[in-house]
Formats: sequence, C-alpha cells, structure tokens
Amino acid sequence: AKHAAVTSISSSSSSYSIAKKKASFMNKKKKNITTTMATPKTTEEEAAHPNENDEKITNASCYCGKIKMEILGKPIAVSICHCTVCRRLSGGAFSLQSLHSQKNFTCAATENDLWSIQSSPNVTRYRCKECGSPVYATLGKGKTYVVPRSALTNIAKDDQSFKPTHHMHYKQRCIDIEDELPKFVGTSAPGRAEIWNPSLD
Repeated sequence: AKHAAVTSISSSSSSYSIAKKKASFMNKKKKNITTTMATPKTTEEEAAHPNENDEKITNASCYCGKIKMEILGKPIAVSICHCTVCRRLSGGAFSLQSLHSQKNFTCAATENDLWSIQSSPNVTRYRCKECGSPVYATLGKGKTYVVPRSALTNIAKDDQSFKPTHHMHYKQRCIDIEDELPKFVGTSAPGRAEIWNPSLD
C-alpha cells in the first residue's frame, strides 16, 4: 500500500509538470500581438461619450465582429490614399484611414485571429481570419496604427475629429477628386511631402 501511494504521488507530480508546461506553451502561442491601454472596456453607449480625461473612445471591428478594437482620443491625421497597393488591397478607388499612436490603440486579437501581409518595408496590414476584412495596419515597426474608416462603428459621418486632412500618392490616382484638401504627389511625411499640381501628371 505504501509503494502504491508513492507511485500515485509520483504520477500526479508528473502529470502536473506536463500540464504546467503545456499551459505555458499555449499562453506564449496565444500572446496578444498588439498593445493594450489602461482604459477599461466600454459598452457601445458609453463609448460615444468622453471619458474622465475628456478623450473620446472610438470603437472599431471587422465585418463579422470577432475582432474588436478601441481608439483613445483624436487621430494624428486622416488620410485619403490613392496608391496602387491600397487600391488593390481594398478593392476601392482609394482608401480612407485614420492614424493613431501605439499608446492610444488596443485590440484583443491573438495571432490565431489575424493574418497579415507586409505590403512594404514600413507597412504591415492585418485582416480578420474569419471574414477577411481589413482591421488595421502598422507603420514604423508598430509605432503608428492605421485604422480603415469603414471599421469604425460608433462615429457619425460628419464627426470633425475623423474628417479627412489630405490626399496622398495622388499622382497614382485612378479618379480625380475635386476638393480643397492638400494633395501630395507621394508620401505626406513631414520633410518628404511634395504638393501635387496638374503639371506633375
């Protein structure tokens, strides 16, 4: 009986060790690939109102709703991009997206929920594996997060915080846009941006 007890304890200890190692492996595999904010999760009704710091929380999601995102405060910029890459990957004549700092963006998705494509050395784009819709992109090794306007779920169409600020890669456009926004030949990055004019076509 004493021998059986020892065997039982040894077997239990071995099983615990295996289970512990497996749990550790699964936790590493399911690690969150995005940054998180210290801001608590909110309901759809609460999200439309400013928080304690008077900064609005904007919600976003993929088409099927599996991927949920939150954005704190106003965007850095809101661009209309005419580059061939954005047009081909979005299926539209141009793409409209807002830019946000890493600290103001959060997404609860894991590596198993998303698939990605590095469309240029500085840009990685992510989509929901379930429905295939674009959810965000990262610039500068994750320093800036870019969220498509179509993913935002709780802002009005005339929300001034998310009003477009400029056109970029306008020389690559497939349609002309008649508006008063600045139009850049290529990038809109400070120090590298070149204003477009018809003589450049």
